[in-house]
Amino acid sequence: MSGGRFRNALKRTTTRVRGSRLRDARLRAHSRHLLRRLEPPFPFSVTTLCEQLGELRGSPVRLLPWELPADGPFGMLISRDNEDVIIYQANTTKAHQAHIILHEIGHLISYDLAGERPAALSLRTCYSPAEERDAEVVASTIMRVALTVGRRAQRDGLEQPWRSSVYNSIVFDGG
Repeated sequence: MSGGRFRNALKRTTTRVRGSRLRDARLRAHSRHLLRRLEPPFPFSVTTLCEQLGELRGSPVRLLPWELPADGPFGMLISRDNEDVIIYQANTTKAHQAHIILHEIGHLISYDLAGERPAALSLRTCYSPAEERDAEVVASTIMRVALTVGRRAQRDGLEQPWRSSVYNSIVFDGG
């Protein structure tokens, strides 16, 4: 590869990495803001989060456990005009189910942030690597914030951990 082509390829890669880091940071900040706005009760519950998210969005988020094939997806998002349905693997641990649900919520939040809500009935079974990354960033951020705030509330005996003075005192290192 010639020097010019190499520099151009390196520049494109650097720009792409910088762009994905900025997008990740934006998704993490949006997810933290959303949780603070929703103020989910403790202990944290993905079911309650879905109910609150549905109220906020004006479209219910329904959860449907299903015995999905082991070699297929662990979760699916079905978006309709009047609701979103998250189908998740029934035959796995509760912790894994929570992560699957949060991953699918991640797709919803990413759509909302980008203003790209799927029109009419949409069953997506194939996402781009960027969309999958976005969903994972949102899922891991929500879980991390919920765990951190929950531990702080429990340790310090706080009844209102989402109150600004409490929430803003928590340091989220690395995103």
